[in-house]
Amino acid sequence: MRRLSFKLIFLIITFLVPFTGFGQEQPEIRSFTVKEAQEFALENNLNVKNARLDVEHAEKVIWENTSIGFPQINSTVSYNNNLNLPTTLLPGEIVGRPGEDIEVQFGTQHNAMAGINTTQMIFSGPFIVGLQASKIFKKSTEEQLVKTEYDTKELIAQNYYLALLAEETYSIIDSNVQNLEKTYYETQKMYESGFAEETDADQIRVNMISLQNSLKSAKSQIEVAYKMLKYQLGIDLNVEISLSEKLNDIVSQVNLETTLADTFNVNEHIDFQLMQTAEKLAELQLKLKKTEYLPGINANFNNNWSAMRDQFNFFNPDEKWYFSSLLGVTISIPIFSSGNRRAMVSEKKIEYEKAVNSKKLIQDQLILQIQQSRSDFVTAYEKYLSQKENVEVSRKILERTRIKVREGMASSLDFTQINNQYLTTQSNYISAMFDLLNAKLKLDKAMNRL
Repeated sequence: MRRLSFKLIFLIITFLVPFTGFGQEQPEIRSFTVKEAQEFALENNLNVKNARLDVEHAEKVIWENTSIGFPQINSTVSYNNNLNLPTTLLPGEIVGRPGEDIEVQFGTQHNAMAGINTTQMIFSGPFIVGLQASKIFKKSTEEQLVKTEYDTKELIAQNYYLALLAEETYSIIDSNVQNLEKTYYETQKMYESGFAEETDADQIRVNMISLQNSLKSAKSQIEVAYKMLKYQLGIDLNVEISLSEKLNDIVSQVNLETTLADTFNVNEHIDFQLMQTAEKLAELQLKLKKTEYLPGINANFNNNWSAMRDQFNFFNPDEKWYFSSLLGVTISIPIFSSGNRRAMVSEKKIEYEKAVNSKKLIQDQLILQIQQSRSDFVTAYEKYLSQKENVEVSRKILERTRIKVREGMASSLDFTQINNQYLTTQSNYISAMFDLLNAKLKLDKAMNRL
């Protein structure tokens, strides 16, 4: 009976084990190409979100400034309780009592007033210029959003390439560790058979241990690179992501002639557009200060209802309220400000001249930058081709040396030196790919191709 129970329990466990994970949601792994990562960041990166909020804020500022020119309507309600009415002295001659002062109290204990006041701006130079400036300000925030998006796409690509570089470095070191482990095993066997010295095996083992430590460091670099990429993406650091492209895949799409084919137009560069907008804003600020010399005209219309009571009965419909109204125009004419307005105009004129100079400066900088970016890209491309050839040559040398070690025609020191040389050429090759992609990225950004 106990045996049957044990078998029954065993069958139940065997049946249920495959289903223990059933219904549990597995963590999703997000996979990205470079393009997909950039598009994801444009929706989730906090810097981009803030830049988008700045545009919305600018729209509110425009309406805020525009509404000033529309009618402004305010209502007021006031109530006063004269606990003790003020006393006024009148000459006695008024009532036939010469030489005496007559004490008189005027007014009622309870007074109330309700009114509606309407103000309409008729003319204001600062208001007109301010509206123009607010629209330019909105344009500036829109351009800043574009720049933030460009910067974010560049940053995402850089971090994407950096993560791929870390993975490629790990792969190269891991491959070399495996080769050294194999060579160490063969050399150890040769030593045990008397065909090699113990020093040969030890020399390879020292190099193998050093590479194993480098492998651990490379693994840590991968984790750091992925976390940095997730941070820039605006994704939770605990979410698993994978990169669906490799350095070789991306580099294979780089074409020297196509990349250099486009012509550069400085007016299309976002940095130049931002400086143009800054110049326009500085010009409007100067214009704004000049308009402060102009008069301002406002119209006012008031309706008032007042009531005076000896008792608090303002809500009694039989009691009377007294109506009054007023229509007026106010003209404000600046006359003398002790040089304050002149100083502010001079100050804004200097700022405008600086903005003009800054625009010319950024124009020259962008032209030099595009020339330097083109040169850096060509250099990086040539270096990439050179390092690619070096890797192939170094690999052949390593294979021949490994054969010589097996046949006793080369020492372990020779093999170690050649293996280190091969590792260096591999590292230089993936670094050249990384530099090439970053050089192209920099050139694409300068050409507005991101």
